[in-house]
Amino acid sequence: MALFENQNILLISPQPWEHIHISKHNYAIELARRGNTVYFLEPPDPECPAGVRVDPVAEYPGVHTVRYRPQFPFVLRFHVRPLFDRLMRRQIRRILRAIPRPIDVVWSFEFNLFSDLKAFGGSVAIFHPVDPLSEPYQVNVARSADVVFSVSEKILASFKDIGVPAWFINHGVSRAFANITRGSLRPGVMADGVVRVGFAGNLAHPPLNRAVLRRMVHRNPSVEFTFWGPLANSPPSSAEVSADIAEFVGFLRSQPNVRLCGSVSSSDLALQIEKMDCFVTSYLADSREYDRSNSHKLLEYLSTGKVVVSSRISTYVCHAELLRMPPDDDDSVLPELLADTLTRLDEFNATEIQDQRRLFALDNTYERQVDRIKEKLLRVTREGSLA
Repeated sequence: MALFENQNILLISPQPWEHIHISKHNYAIELARRGNTVYFLEPPDPECPAGVRVDPVAEYPGVHTVRYRPQFPFVLRFHVRPLFDRLMRRQIRRILRAIPRPIDVVWSFEFNLFSDLKAFGGSVAIFHPVDPLSEPYQVNVARSADVVFSVSEKILASFKDIGVPAWFINHGVSRAFANITRGSLRPGVMADGVVRVGFAGNLAHPPLNRAVLRRMVHRNPSVEFTFWGPLANSPPSSAEVSADIAEFVGFLRSQPNVRLCGSVSSSDLALQIEKMDCFVTSYLADSREYDRSNSHKLLEYLSTGKVVVSSRISTYVCHAELLRMPPDDDDSVLPELLADTLTRLDEFNATEIQDQRRLFALDNTYERQVDRIKEKLLRVTREGSLA
C-alpha cells in the first residue's frame, strides 16, 4: 500500500477536535483529503458517555474523532510513571478495539500520555512534537517511533542521542489562509488612512509578554490595534497569573485604539487579518510553555505579506528579510522597533518584500508539509531503517 494513500491513520492530539484548528487538525484534514481514513484521538475525557466513542466529523469526510473515558486516575503519570505506562497499554487496547479498522500509521503530537507508539500497531510510527520537551519521559517517546519531525532545530536537539531519524518540518499554513494569499487581496493601508496593527493568539497564555504589548499600545494612540484570541485560560491559571491576565485584558478594553475580537474560526481570521498593515508578537522564554524557537502564527501573518515585529525566533534568524526582530532576546526594545517600523511602512511593505513573505508562506502549506514528510519517510524506507 502506498504511503498516505487509502490508509488508516491514527492521529494523536493533545487538543480536542473542537479546539481552534491548529497543526494537528489541519494535518488530519489534509490526510483525509488524500483519501485516507483519519482517526483523531482526543485527550482523555472524563465526561465521555461511553468507554470509547468513535464519531465521523460531518464537515470533513474521512475524519473521525475518538473520545475515551480514562480507566484510572491520570495523575499517576506525575508520581508513578512505570505503573502509568503499563495501565496506558491497557487503555490503548481498549481504544483499538473500538476503532473499526486496523491502523496503518500512528502519528502522535502528544508527548505526555503515550510512551510506546508501537503499542498502537501499524507499520509506521511518527512522533511530531511541536512544543518544547522538558522531561526525559517526553523525549523517550521517540524511542518507539520510526521517525521524528518537529518545528525547530532547538526541539530536534532533544533527540540527538536517541538514534531515530529526525527532521525539521516548519509549521503549516491552512487552506483558509493559502487560498486568500493566492488571490493577492492586498489592500495596503485602508482608505481611511488609519494604520492597523494585529495580534492573534491566546491573551491568557502564560509566556505572553503582556508588558511589552501594553507599551506598544500605550505609545501609539493613533494606531488601531486588533487582538484575536481567548481572553482567559480554561482551566484558570494560578491566582497570580489570572490577576495579571485580567488586569491586562482590562487595560486593553479601556483603550480607545484597541479592538478585542475574542476567538474566531480560522476562515474568519484569514479574512480579517487582511486589513492589517503590521503584526506584533512577543513571548517570554519558558522551559515548559514556549522556547522561542518557532511560532505557528508567524506563517499566518506572513501569508498577508505584511511586516511582522517579533521577539527573536530562532527558526527565522536565517530569514531576517521576512520580519523584524531584535538582535538578541531582549524584548524591551520591541516598542521602539515597532515605532520605527510604523514610520517606514512603505519600505517594509514594499511590493517585492510582500511577495517574498507570501511565497514563503505558500511554500509551507499543509499540503506541502505532508509531501515533505512523505518524502522523508520514503527515504528512511529506502535506507532500510523502516520495516
